Amino acid sequence: MSKKINEWLTVSYQPVSLFTLKRSDATNMAAKSNLVPTPYTIKMALLKVMLENFGKHHANDFAKWIKKEFAWIRDLQIYIQPPERIIVNRNGYKLRYYDQTTDKADKSRTTLAMQDGFVFREWIFLEGELQLCFGPTQRLEELEYLLSQINYFGKRSCFFQYLSDRTYSSIEPQLQPTLDQGFILQPLDDMGKTTTFDKINPFSTERATLNKDRIPNMGFLPLRLIETSTRYDFYERY
Repeated sequence: MSKKINEWLTVSYQPVSLFTLKRSDATNMAAKSNLVPTPYTIKMALLKVMLENFGKHHANDFAKWIKKEFAWIRDLQIYIQPPERIIVNRNGYKLRYYDQTTDKADKSRTTLAMQDGFVFREWIFLEGELQLCFGPTQRLEELEYLLSQINYFGKRSCFFQYLSDRTYSSIEPQLQPTLDQGFILQPLDDMGKTTTFDKINPFSTERATLNKDRIPNMGFLPLRLIETSTRYDFYERY
């Protein structure tokens, strides 16, 4: 019986709507967007479809099952190739929102505390294919199935179409950044090597720690800034 070897899987997605993903260092009111999905976001999408597809079969041994399944997804390395062109649209909104501080200070209020505020957001137009490379892993078939079930990254309205004919495996990782050409820096946060499912589970009482459970790594994207103004940035891939 032949021994399984670790391989890498490269997949492609076609963006079919605008994309936005608030950077981990952004505030609630002023949020710049990542230009592409981060490894942390991609792994969370993998966990989501894995739980939706297989979690119902492990109601009696969920804790044991998710510990093992979470570990192999957490430990994946991910290389990202951005689409050919990216346009960042900057937008400002004035809106009314829940005033949590005032509401907590006066528990006798009969009305909901609201306040005015100005919100800054960025929405990204991606032209071309988003390519992702995962590995090393011996669970290539399972990984490919899970990736084929993902239809959005970031916010739920940021849809991507999985391209089945653009998927292939390799012994060596693809899409690795080469620093002999131009690039821009972008925070690409990832899961910490020792984090657990309960630390990243929003329904858990355990809290994640920055720089331990969520690592704000700096990534190199092969992009160059072509045009910029107060309302937009235009990037092209090298």
